[in-house]
Amino acid sequence: MDLSPAPASRREERGALRRAVAVLDALATDVAPPSVRSIAECTGLSKSAVQRILVELEGVDLAVRDPATRRYGLGPRTLALGSAYQRGLSLHTAAIGPMTDLAAEVRETVGLSVGHGDRLVHVEQVEPERRLSARFHVGRPLPLWFGAPARLLLAARSDDDVLRVLDDREQTDIVPVNPPGADELRRQVEEVRRTGHARAFEETIEGVHTLSVVVRGADGALAAVLSVTAPAERMDADRMDEVLPRLQDAADRISARLGHRGP
Repeated sequence: MDLSPAPASRREERGALRRAVAVLDALATDVAPPSVRSIAECTGLSKSAVQRILVELEGVDLAVRDPATRRYGLGPRTLALGSAYQRGLSLHTAAIGPMTDLAAEVRETVGLSVGHGDRLVHVEQVEPERRLSARFHVGRPLPLWFGAPARLLLAARSDDDVLRVLDDREQTDIVPVNPPGADELRRQVEEVRRTGHARAFEETIEGVHTLSVVVRGADGALAAVLSVTAPAERMDADRMDEVLPRLQDAADRISARLGHRGP
């Protein structure tokens, strides 16, 4: 194996590529086309360097210049590249690696859920290599008025929609052992909106606790819910506090693979 330093020309090429990507990120972040000065400020590059990079990006259709404002935006090739990436992507493909890593790290079951109308469906599950573990009901639709993953889906909805779901209390073949009342559930939805995560203690299944966070898509909207579920004796409130940063990191990794560029 050759461990000698890369030639100066190769290092310069890598540096140039990183600078160009930083400029593209700046173009993608702003809603309105940014000025050269604002791009320079957010990338740490000089205005002359930003201008040179923009001209080169325009030359390969990765940036486009508005003749009226003389400002740059993303070019048509970025759409083609993004579409090609999305065609080869699925939620399973984006999630399975981070889910497997998380299950091995926390040694508990990790699940992925999506919303479908007024239902929640667990679509993916990775179990740890241990004798006793808690499981998700993969593929079985569940209502939204109980369970930690469901509260994240509810929190993304309007207040009127939340009240409608609570009033309907749709029934399925799974009967929760300790569902929250309407007032408590409304309070929990507000707590989820404030903290960004949800907790359930022996709510759906006796002796099982669940911790859930949001996975976001390229548009920033909720794309799925990532959860860790475990026997109650191994997942008390203190343990949830320990697991939460790792769960959020895994969700962020999945979100990034789905194209989300938010904080």
